[in-house]
Amino acid sequence: MAPQAGRGATSVLLLFSTLFVAGWSLEISELRGPQMIQNGSETSVVLDCDYKLSDSESADGLVVKWFFNNEPSPVYQWIPSKKPQDLGVLKGKLDLTWTVSDHEAKKHRALHILRPTTELSGEYTCTVSTFNEERSMRKSLVVFVPEKSITLTESKSVDEKSVLIECEARGVFPEPTLKLFQGSETDTTEIEDVNVKTMLSGEGVFDISAKKLIADRDLQNTPTIIECELGIKDTDYKRKKRVIYYPDGYTGPRITSAEVKEVSEEIPDEQSIYTPKKSLTAP
Repeated sequence: MAPQAGRGATSVLLLFSTLFVAGWSLEISELRGPQMIQNGSETSVVLDCDYKLSDSESADGLVVKWFFNNEPSPVYQWIPSKKPQDLGVLKGKLDLTWTVSDHEAKKHRALHILRPTTELSGEYTCTVSTFNEERSMRKSLVVFVPEKSITLTESKSVDEKSVLIECEARGVFPEPTLKLFQGSETDTTEIEDVNVKTMLSGEGVFDISAKKLIADRDLQNTPTIIECELGIKDTDYKRKKRVIYYPDGYTGPRITSAEVKEVSEEIPDEQSIYTPKKSLTAP
């Protein structure tokens, strides 16, 4: 009876080992795509869900689904041996003939979104499943609208003992941020307790304003650079404007416009767009 018990224990151990190895046979290695794109600037964009299957895994039972934001139903589904489906918010907005790989179990894993606009800005979740496993990975895509205008003004109070700083940006999407800074050409610090107001317009874009009253006594008796920085949440997008303020009683030289240049910063196109080439061999 002892040998039989040993064989049973060995069988259980082998079964456990097989299940443990199988549990790691499916893996999503990377979810690639741009972080941000400008509304109406691209004819298409790709979100690529790259996954790995072990040698023991096949396309049998494989299902690739994409979800948008917190919606329970998928916006895309592909089962190898069947045609991919565009659903929900992506219905009619995908190139379903496009392939990212020649591998039969991977060729339609990616979303090829045509002419992406602001309603497609959000979080995308790729879910890959087989008969035994399921893996998911998320990525945000921001389709932004740059500001129509941004203005920065400084105006003296009636008693000329303080200055009102006002910055305003119009027509931005998604919800923007606005910060004020003060300092010199080489060193600025953020101004605290700024009154910021954000309003959503009927066109589905945001207007934002920032105001701050600063007493001259809180400034050094030198020309002060006032800077306004516009940002867009969840992106690296930035726009800046600068003006020069001269405190009451300042009698020194004036800074020329050539010495303090207006700053305009934005993420270059080559950093914000990802378009993978079709694989010629199975990845």
